[in-house]
Amino acid sequence: MKSCMSLKRDIYFSLILGFFSGLFLFFVFKNPYIEEFQRMREVEKFSFLLIFVFPIGFLIATLIGKYLSKFFKLIYQFIKFIEVGVLNTAVDFGILNILIWITGITGGWRISPLNVISFLCAVTNSYFWNKFWTFSQKTQEKVKGKEFFQFLIISVIGVGINTGIVVSGTSFVLPLFGMSSGAWANVMKLFATFVSMIWNFLGYKFIVFKK
Repeated sequence: MKSCMSLKRDIYFSLILGFFSGLFLFFVFKNPYIEEFQRMREVEKFSFLLIFVFPIGFLIATLIGKYLSKFFKLIYQFIKFIEVGVLNTAVDFGILNILIWITGITGGWRISPLNVISFLCAVTNSYFWNKFWTFSQKTQEKVKGKEFFQFLIISVIGVGINTGIVVSGTSFVLPLFGMSSGAWANVMKLFATFVSMIWNFLGYKFIVFKK
């Protein structure tokens, strides 16, 4: 009975994560400063389908992970971590592209505050989903001051790494392969996300959420 309730909760959460992942990524495709997407009318036309595709994909991944957990216990937690990571990335990219859309800033030092805002939103989202779902700590447990402080320190360093790569990449490296400035900012953001994600995972796993 308890296992059934837990699975229902996980399915519900995976659908929520999938929906918001698709929603935030929708704003990336709608960014008018990414000229490549504006020329690809079919991509822009069907970008709204992301809010349906991602929940289905997350649901399938959750069910597969639950089944495989009978043989490999850690794989279910890993899949939940990946789903949270996808949402974090979507939040980061989505908010950054919304801010680029509003301000018209696509690179240089001026993009740093936009990147800090988007990254902080993503890591705050990451903290709560990983604490109460991925690593299955009790939802009744209050956020510990020391734990959140450690999380904040790890995240601030992650912000520095992430923003440093985005600013450097858009300031000192010309867009390659004829990319628009908006597209190049997202390429640098993707690379920055990958590097900072490694740092954050190690910090969260071995410092913040260690048992």
